Amino acid sequence: MTSDTTDKDRTPLWLLLFCYALMGPAVGINFAFIALAIPALAPYGVAGLIGAGLVGAVVGILPALWLARQIHAGIREDH
Repeated sequence: MTSDTTDKDRTPLWLLLFCYALMGPAVGINFAFIALAIPALAPYGVAGLIGAGLVGAVVGILPALWLARQIHAGIREDH
């Protein structure tokens, strides 16, 4: 499996990890607040909050990828 992108066009791993470190916990906290706001999730208690936070942290990968690509597009030196 080959890729047509060059190393210069790929988003660096450190930038992806940095953006996930920002977005993962943020989305996880938002999911926990959403779980608090939904009365049907009350019977699940603290385990439900933790589960919602973990699901949010996984979903946080998507905005982290977008943010890293946008930052990388803005800081490339080949313009």
